[in-house]
Amino acid sequence: MSFNTDISTKLENSRNTLRKIARNDNTEFSKQSIMNDMEKFVKMVNTMDETVLVPSRLMNLPQEGDDDPFSLFAMLNDLKTELLWAGDADVEEHVERGRRVSDMSDTESDASSAAGDSGIDGEDERESAARAAAACRRHLRGLRRCLRHLTSAAADLTRSYQEEVGASV
Repeated sequence: MSFNTDISTKLENSRNTLRKIARNDNTEFSKQSIMNDMEKFVKMVNTMDETVLVPSRLMNLPQEGDDDPFSLFAMLNDLKTELLWAGDADVEEHVERGRRVSDMSDTESDASSAAGDSGIDGEDERESAARAAAACRRHLRGLRRCLRHLTSAAADLTRSYQEEVGASV
């Protein structure tokens, strides 16, 4: 029973940390932490939201590649919402409010694969855990790269909007 309580406590602490990030509380993390990258992404998207007062003006910005600025704005906001609120009960609540949240089946599938049987007879738990830890580290490095790229995209979109608004005044 204490094992389940420990997991529940850790999960709740993690949710509280993400809520602090969403509120921009003064939470400090190591510069190499995934939480630091998540915090920077959330704060930059919040800054983008505060700057882009009229999202339809993004349609007047020059398009780079396949993504128009308005679609990029919407995608970054959707990702922030999913990062902060995606969870069993929270997904339903935000879908009911009209916010779009992506399907979690891929994540749930990956988590169950990492936690489940490796399919190799005779493999002991330590080897399985070591392989799962290595896979987790690889995915965390990829997630950090993605978060940094998305943070940069939000900063560039904010700067472009400011330049457009400043040029039209």
